[in-house]
Amino acid sequence: RYIDFDELQSLYEKIDREEAAEWADRWSKRADDLPSGDYVEPSQPTPDAIQKASGVYLAMLKLLKKYSTDTVTINCLGGFSADKLPAYPCLGFMQILNDGGQGVCEAMPDDTISMLMARILTGRPGFVSDPALDTSRNRIVYAHCVGTTKVFGPDGKSNGYRIRTLHNRDPRGACAESLMPASYMTTSFRTNVGRKKMVIHQAKAIGSLDSEKGCRTKLIAEVHGDIGKLFNQWNQFGWHRVTVYGDVKEPLAEFGKALGLEIVEET
Repeated sequence: RYIDFDELQSLYEKIDREEAAEWADRWSKRADDLPSGDYVEPSQPTPDAIQKASGVYLAMLKLLKKYSTDTVTINCLGGFSADKLPAYPCLGFMQILNDGGQGVCEAMPDDTISMLMARILTGRPGFVSDPALDTSRNRIVYAHCVGTTKVFGPDGKSNGYRIRTLHNRDPRGACAESLMPASYMTTSFRTNVGRKKMVIHQAKAIGSLDSEKGCRTKLIAEVHGDIGKLFNQWNQFGWHRVTVYGDVKEPLAEFGKALGLEIVEET
């Protein structure tokens, strides 16, 4: 169901400001400090940006309750640049993902469906990203400004995070740089319902990329299979992929087949 920004804005204006301040304080206290180093400034958001983000989070919760769902995807970049969003929803999306729901970037229905498939199969949240490939080292970097800090699901262990500005370094924006765990197999895929296809590959998590370039959460992984093949056929229907922790390529592929999707193995 499509919801106009005006409805979210109306809910934002009615949120409990004290509760919003509590969420902003909670997120800030749980976050790791930014280590000393050379950063592109502003590297961290203003306190006001974090509090506005918590207000958007509370407004999203009201929206989810109103429509009896646990899933939302928002045209975040367009909405904020057009002054239709009081703040980016990234921190709120992190919390929704951590709590077992789905907060999905950039108004992407196919990403949302992919994340739902992963959640149904594994109980774990997906990580939507714009990946970058390093063919010289057989590595891929999954990068985005929204990332869960509970990759093993709501009841799993939390990983560390830092609160940062977004990829554009706008001090009005706040997101989590999630330091996702290493040494686990991950499965990355994306559906295209219109074309009835699903692409899929796997990579073993190595750790977080320490770089100021691009989006904030940057998970490095070693590609399982032929990275040249992955590179050559990458952009079949968009750049995004949804990554879930676990060796779940086969069950996800079978799930896709059951939905009538053609499975394209990327490596």
